[in-house]
Amino acid sequence: MSETLVGIADRDWSRRGGRSAGAVELAVHIADVRQRERAGLVRLEKFVREHVLPRTHPHTTAWRRVLEALGEAGGLCTARTRNADGDVIVCTLDAGHYDPDDKPPFKDGKPGGWHKADASIWNDLGAACIPHAAL
Repeated sequence: MSETLVGIADRDWSRRGGRSAGAVELAVHIADVRQRERAGLVRLEKFVREHVLPRTHPHTTAWRRVLEALGEAGGLCTARTRNADGDVIVCTLDAGHYDPDDKPPFKDGKPGGWHKADASIWNDLGAACIPHAAL
């Protein structure tokens, strides 16, 4: 990986009119590139927190993906299932919510203790299910 970074930095250095960089010059340039990347990531994270997350409906797959991108999905349930199309569906509720005896009324789609992701509701007993992890 460091060879790749050195190659990228060296190409960038050459494009900006520099000659083939010496070790010290290249190290300074790599540090500058990394600093710019960190600043860009900080701006991106701020944008996601301030503009994307507030506009994403809670307990949806999109909401879970935003939390995963921010590294904050650790408190969510880990149960998975497959829908009729074969797509993997991951529960979007908080960890610890599952109660197999608390069945949801399927007519209005409100989950009780079962798993939920968008319009999908399931329990851990289905053949295509990977049960939640105990915390």
